[in-house]
Amino acid sequence: MCSALDSRVEASITQAAETMFALQRPDGSWPNRRPTAVLGTAGAVAALHIADRERSRDLVGRGAGWLLAARNADGGWGGVGGAPTQLVPTVIAAASLHLLDPAGHREPVRRALDLVRAHGGVESLADPGIAHLARTFLALAGLGDIKDSRRIPLELLLLPPRLWRGRLSFRVAPFVAMAFLQARLAPPAGPGRLLHRSARRAGLRTLGRVEAGENERGGYGGDNWLVALVCLGLTSTGAPAAMTADTVDYLRSHVQADGSWHIMQGLDLIGGSFVARGLAQAGYARDERLARARQWLRGCQQDRAFPVFGAPPGGWGWEGPRGWPNFLDSATALSALQTGDETEGAEPLRRGLRWLQSRQDRTGSWGTFVPDTTLANDGPCPYVTAQAVDVALAGGASPDHPGVRRALDWLRAHQRPDGTYEALWYRGLTPGTAMVLVAFGRAGRTADPVARRARDALLRAQLPDGSWGPGDTGILGDEPARGTVEETAWALRALLAGGVPAADPRIRSAADWILAAQQPDGLWPASQVCMHIRNLAYYVDGLIVTGLALTALGGYRSALAATAPAKEEV
Repeated sequence: MCSALDSRVEASITQAAETMFALQRPDGSWPNRRPTAVLGTAGAVAALHIADRERSRDLVGRGAGWLLAARNADGGWGGVGGAPTQLVPTVIAAASLHLLDPAGHREPVRRALDLVRAHGGVESLADPGIAHLARTFLALAGLGDIKDSRRIPLELLLLPPRLWRGRLSFRVAPFVAMAFLQARLAPPAGPGRLLHRSARRAGLRTLGRVEAGENERGGYGGDNWLVALVCLGLTSTGAPAAMTADTVDYLRSHVQADGSWHIMQGLDLIGGSFVARGLAQAGYARDERLARARQWLRGCQQDRAFPVFGAPPGGWGWEGPRGWPNFLDSATALSALQTGDETEGAEPLRRGLRWLQSRQDRTGSWGTFVPDTTLANDGPCPYVTAQAVDVALAGGASPDHPGVRRALDWLRAHQRPDGTYEALWYRGLTPGTAMVLVAFGRAGRTADPVARRARDALLRAQLPDGSWGPGDTGILGDEPARGTVEETAWALRALLAGGVPAADPRIRSAADWILAAQQPDGLWPASQVCMHIRNLAYYVDGLIVTGLALTALGGYRSALAATAPAKEEV
C-alpha cells in the first residue's frame, strides 16, 4: 500500500508531465518564458540613443520608462525587473538614464549612485573586467573619468588566436567593444595611436568572425546586453555602417511590448534539455513525444566549427544549431539524449561525447567555452566537470577511463574545506556540491571521502522546512534564508545518488517540500538561480525548474519502489 506522500508524488509527476506535453511545440521543443532584463534594457536604450537616435526615439523612451518602473524601493535595480538590488545592474541603469536625459532623470540617478557608494562603489566589484565595464558606462554618461581605468590592450588581437583565445574566451566581443569605447573617450596618443589603428582593424575582423557564427545577423551571443555593448563600440570607432546597422536592427527587432528587452533571445535548448531529462527520469523515456524532443535536440547539434573559440563541430549552444558552443549546454543536451534507446540517433550522441571529451582541460577539469582558459569566469568549473563525468559514465566510459579518472582527481583536489563546491553558472553552493555527489555516485564512489563530505555538507545546509537555498548570492542587503525548488531538487537527486535512503526523514521532507511548492497548473515557480554575470546578475528559467523537479521526484519514486517489499504471490 502506498503512503499519502507516495500517492502525491505520482499525481504530481503526472500533472507536470501532462502540462509540459501540452505546451510542447510540434518540433519537439518547449517555449521558454525569458525574463526581461535590466542590463539588456539599459544597454539597448543607451546603444539606440547613440547609434539610431531619431528613428529609435520612441523605443528609447519606452525603455527608459520601463527602467524607471522597474526600480526597487531602495532606488536600485536587480538583474531582472523586481528582483533584489545588485550593484552592476544599478550602475548600468543609472548611467543609461543619465545619458538619455540628465535633467529629467536627476533624482533616480542620484538615489542609485548614492546606493552604489553606500555599498563600496564600483571599486568593490571583485571582477576587474566588470568593474572596468561599469566605470566605462559611467564615463560614457559623463558621470566618471575613463582615465581612471587601465587601458584595454586591443593589440592582443594582432597575435594568432591561439595566443589570446584562452585569456579572452567568451569575453572577446565585449573586450573589443570596450576597447573601442575607451579609445573614443580617451584617444591614444603618440606611437600608441598607430598601434591602435592596426589593432582596431584586428578587432573589427574578430567581431566579424564571432558574428559569422551567430544564429542571427548582429546577434552577438543572442544576448541583447552584449549586442548593445558591441553596438556602442562599433559606433564609437566609426565601424562600417553595415556592421553597426546589423546590431541596431537586432535590438529594434527584439524589443518587447512593454518596452523592455529580454536577457537573452534563445534559452530553449538548455531548458528543454532539463525538461527532457526530467520527463525521462519520471517514467516517460519511451514516450514518442519525448522521442520527438530528443530528435529536436539532435537537430540542434552544431555541424560547423566555431573558430573564435577553437571549437570543432559537434557541440551545442543555448540558441540552437548555431551560436556559441559550450560545455555546460552540451553536457546537458547529452544527458537528455542518453535517455533514448540504443538505436535512436546513436551517431550524434557518440559525436557529442567525443566533442565534450576533446574539450577537457589538461588538468582534468572542464570550463565552459574554451579549454585551459585563464579567464576565471570561464573555468575550470566543478559543476561542469562533474556533469561531464556523469554523461561520460552514462555513455559507457569506465570510472578508470583516463579522462574520467583525471576529472575525479581534479574534483578531489578542489573541494572546499566545508565539503562544498561552487558552480560558475548557477548561484550558491548547492548546485555544484550536488552535481559532484551525483558524479561520484555514478562512478560507484559513494564511500570516497570527497563524496561523504559533499553529502554531509548538503545535509547540513538543509533548511528546517526541508528545502535548500543558495546561501550567499551577492544581493545587496540582508536576505532571509529561503529555499528554492531548483536547489532543493538538485540536493534531493544528489543525496539519493549519494546513498541516502528514500525512507530517510530528510529525504521525505525534501520531496514533500517540492510537492507543496507545485502550482495549480502543475509546474513550479522559478527562482533566480541562473547567472548572467557571475555573482552580479541573475535570471530565472521556467524550464530548468520543471526539469529539475521532475528529475528529483522521478528519482525519489524509483528509490521508493526499489526499497518496497515485494508482493507475496497467492
